Amino acid sequence: MASRVRPRNASPPTCHALRHFLHRQRLAEHIQSSAMNVPMRKVRKKTSSRGNPGGLAGKRSADSRALALLPTIQKLMTTGASALGLANELNRRGITGSLGGRWHRSSIRRLLTRLRQLTSKHGANNNLALKRAADVQAEDYRPTICRLRKAGFVSAKAIARELNKQGIPTPRGSKWHPTTVSRLLERLDRLDRISRS
Repeated sequence: MASRVRPRNASPPTCHALRHFLHRQRLAEHIQSSAMNVPMRKVRKKTSSRGNPGGLAGKRSADSRALALLPTIQKLMTTGASALGLANELNRRGITGSLGGRWHRSSIRRLLTRLRQLTSKHGANNNLALKRAADVQAEDYRPTICRLRKAGFVSAKAIARELNKQGIPTPRGSKWHPTTVSRLLERLDRLDRISRS
């Protein structure tokens, strides 16, 4: 094992560590004393990374802008345009984005999300329309559910397994689960009660 050779004029390690400790302590005292003599600066109003005032005022202006664009977006959505198609059409019409720039797919998605939140919050008619659409979709599944029940599939788990085996997707295009089947059955039962009364 090789030993370390120390130069003759070097102090022992304990002295070096002690000098380092004292230096750091003096430096900390100096920083603390100088910080006490410096007057405090005023804190600026917080802004977002883009320079817009943050907080509720920025959200309110974004909400009002989104609601102003709602009729235009609804007209474009009836044509079946994608997010990129909407962005291209808004750019072609000269409608600027929130910061005066161009529209992109991501900014359209944010706008659609904001509009969805605003319309569901402010309009009860939107919730009613969603419920009616779900009722219509449930009625589309009624013959299949009746056929499966007659074939002996009674539980929600068995119905979900058989629907997935037959390749029948949910209204959103995904796989069936016992929970989604039980919700569908509850909706169909409720629609039966309403039609009988």
